[in-house]
Amino acid sequence: MEIFIMLSSFIIATILSTIIHYKFPRIPLVFIQIFLGMLIFLTPIPIVMEFEPEMFLIGIIAPLLFLEGNHVSRIKLLKYIKPVVLMAIGLVFTTVIGLGYITHFIMPLIPIAACFALAAIICPTDAVAVQAIAQGKKLPRGLMTILEGESLLNDAAGILSFNIAVIALTAHVFTVQGAAIQFVTTSLGGVIIGLIIGIIFVQIRIRLLDGGFEEEYIFSLIQLLTPFVIYMVAEAFHVSGVIAAVIGGIIHGIERDRFSQATTKLQMGYNYTWGLLSTVLNGMVFTILGYIIPEVTLEIVTHERQNLVGLLILTAIISLLVYLFRFIWVFMLYDKFYIPENPFIKILNNPDAGLSEERPSRFKYALIATVCGVHGTISMAIALTLPYEIYQDRSFIYRDDLLFITAGVVVISLVVAQVLLPLLVENDVTQNSSKYSFKEARIFVIEKAIEYLQQQTTEENTAITGNLIRQNTMRLNFYKRIRDNDENPKEIIRLQNKALDVEAAVLEDLTASGAISETAYQNYVAYVERTRLFSHTSFVKKVLFIMRVRKSRRKLSTRFSGVSPLTFRSHLIELQNIANKVYTEVLSALLEEAGGHNRMEVALVSDTYLNRVEQLKRNIVNEKLEGAEALMALNMIGMEREVVQQLVGRGKISPDVAIELRQSLNYDEMILLDNQS
Repeated sequence: MEIFIMLSSFIIATILSTIIHYKFPRIPLVFIQIFLGMLIFLTPIPIVMEFEPEMFLIGIIAPLLFLEGNHVSRIKLLKYIKPVVLMAIGLVFTTVIGLGYITHFIMPLIPIAACFALAAIICPTDAVAVQAIAQGKKLPRGLMTILEGESLLNDAAGILSFNIAVIALTAHVFTVQGAAIQFVTTSLGGVIIGLIIGIIFVQIRIRLLDGGFEEEYIFSLIQLLTPFVIYMVAEAFHVSGVIAAVIGGIIHGIERDRFSQATTKLQMGYNYTWGLLSTVLNGMVFTILGYIIPEVTLEIVTHERQNLVGLLILTAIISLLVYLFRFIWVFMLYDKFYIPENPFIKILNNPDAGLSEERPSRFKYALIATVCGVHGTISMAIALTLPYEIYQDRSFIYRDDLLFITAGVVVISLVVAQVLLPLLVENDVTQNSSKYSFKEARIFVIEKAIEYLQQQTTEENTAITGNLIRQNTMRLNFYKRIRDNDENPKEIIRLQNKALDVEAAVLEDLTASGAISETAYQNYVAYVERTRLFSHTSFVKKVLFIMRVRKSRRKLSTRFSGVSPLTFRSHLIELQNIANKVYTEVLSALLEEAGGHNRMEVALVSDTYLNRVEQLKRNIVNEKLEGAEALMALNMIGMEREVVQQLVGRGKISPDVAIELRQSLNYDEMILLDNQS
């Protein structure tokens, strides 16, 4: 019951934090979660924070690392693999050894193994927190990729170093040489186990798909179990479970493109399941951090008040040392980090772009990379696994002290990044001081979508991303043409009503002549009922249109005895023929209404019908790529939603424009999902 109350409290706090962040997007989500955790401590809710460290490793750290490995960009990671390894392995070793000895020198009463454990706890960085803080800022090229890769690998390196230090702490035996040997052997073992088990699970899913098994829930359950099984098998062989979880995640990420060819629903199930789990786990850890700060502080004030000031000073010193190690490391190896971009490739990707960005100075680059070394989820998760007892069943009296220092370092890193990063880096050049109109914001979002697609392009998916880039480029050009003109809402409504009348008349003619089948008729009517044009039509006009199509349906029923299931996949050619006929007649009628005063309004209304034709045509021509293209488009829409939220957070769009943009994205997503049903 106590565990249920604890989990429920932190999950509710995570939900509330997301809602509050939505209302106040300028406040970083992690700060809201920390604050709510503090509030939970002040409430009379009975929270018991004692649990087995192994359960915390399996339940939180393993799935988070698996997810990071699954989502990391392999192309970018390979491009920046040298600086990533230097940061994730070289800097971790340097920091653990150097900071461990310095901490023990300052506080000789703390065992040397505990000092190394503390240094290992502080090593992991949190790229997600950096991304949230850096929204709207232009980091030096490639730095975010390096930070993401560093976060993935140094999480594993830090946890493994921590585990070795804890073993030494509980066994009361520690040598640097022994620790290094154990690190190498357990790491290699973790890599091997992660590869083997990861490939086994991937092959299981492939065999099931090849056999026609398409139960999305079962596939989601299999993938949910994967990180836990990988971790437990690795630990059973006495190798690193966290390394194995990371490698297993990377293996599943490599195979993701193959699965996207199978079924979009399956990939959507994966995305939603892991998105939910990631949100809950990350939110819980920061909420627990907020709970721990007052709890540990109270324990220290109660039992060792005389040490509080010393711990605060030590926390500040350790934070400064971590920053110093990081700054010197990047400053010395600057040439390995900043890779100049090929001007020819840049012009190919963006013909309007300049030749190159200004190369940042060595000092500035190192300073930005240092400030971006934010600690977060993994650091706190590791700290919570500190043992309560050490060798000979003695109580570990410094546990609260190490938790206090860790919490302090995490909070300091978050605050420093929030305060200094905006001072060190410029705003995105696409921004300006005024608010965007809907059309300006739509242009901005589409441009970001095209950039996203260019970044996701690989040799295997060129046809998919190329088609989506072409579609978005056409949309972008259209919005740019009408950007400086304001449409007349009344004229648009009048033309929409005219188009609906023509559409209904075409359906009546096709029904009367027997030119369409029952299935094609039902598909088209369902498609119309879901279109943006129909949803924005007046209620009276909707009723009249529905009455006319139902009358036509009754005529059809006398000629067709069976009713086929409603689907957009079957009889696509028939459906496209109807859409072509409707578009031709609607365009003809609208051109008769066109004049110098309503040219843009005519284009807006007719474009809706043209999009139907184009969408159906793509479905017929690219049936094999349809699922993979739809999945890529859904991922793109998810990215566009993030861009909209960023615009809201920076005050670049009004709430009304944000609602319009989200409605537009919801419509796009609805059409995609309908075409996959």
